[in-house]
Amino acid sequence: MLLCNDGSPTSEPAIAFGSRFAVLLQAQVTVLEAAVWPNREPGVSRPTTDLCASLTAAGLNCKTIVRSEIPRQAIVNHAAQELYDLIVIGLLRRGNWLRHWLRGPSTRRVLQRVIAPVLVVPSDRPVLRRILLCSGDLWYPAETIQLVGQIARAAGAEVTLLYVIPQPLLHYPVLREIEDAWGSLLQTDTLQGRNLKAGRDTLRGLGIETGISLRHGPVVEQIMAEIREGEYDLVALGSTYVAQSLYRYFVRSITDLVVEQAGRPVLVVRHYERQR
Repeated sequence: MLLCNDGSPTSEPAIAFGSRFAVLLQAQVTVLEAAVWPNREPGVSRPTTDLCASLTAAGLNCKTIVRSEIPRQAIVNHAAQELYDLIVIGLLRRGNWLRHWLRGPSTRRVLQRVIAPVLVVPSDRPVLRRILLCSGDLWYPAETIQLVGQIARAAGAEVTLLYVIPQPLLHYPVLREIEDAWGSLLQTDTLQGRNLKAGRDTLRGLGIETGISLRHGPVVEQIMAEIREGEYDLVALGSTYVAQSLYRYFVRSITDLVVEQAGRPVLVVRHYERQR
């Protein structure tokens, strides 16, 4: 696990939640410090040293790395050099208001450019009891299911699979069947039924209590409504790994919006587009 500390208040929730997360998963931890402050003596700061010492005292293998770069560059560059199973960061913000307005928080650049799963922690959650797993097309990638399952088993948490049918598709007749009786949908030999059942059964096979929530309407709006109503401690979603483009560079994706609006830890697991 890579746990990132840039010395700003936005790092504090990530450090608190990430430290407990590391202990929960018994992870080997690297604490990355982005040291870009002027007139600072070289070396690891006291807070980072104390953090690593506390993780070591908890029985974990911990080491520290210092990079003299702005946080997003430090994270992206280090993640390109070392292979990690999980990267934990705060909600990184840009100092320049114009860049923030045009391109959003620096967190987006990290999500665009790293391959490893990223856990973004804008605020701490003291317990991990409920996990919401979102899917874009009733398909739950193996990478996402595996990681969420590992986390849920370690925490003793329950998982809810959420699928939101986008607004333009609301005229489809199948939607009434899905809304009225998702249980019967799981018994049908349709793509929707098979994929939902496979995701649910995989998690239940790991001994994890798993439910299903189906919504329709504007995707981000419905995800936010489910988060609020369900009081989830962690939100997980897959994000297709795509090449950079001007559109992707400036336009917010559903993943970006969920990360920035959820107000709780969001786990983003990258995967390549499934072959159909």
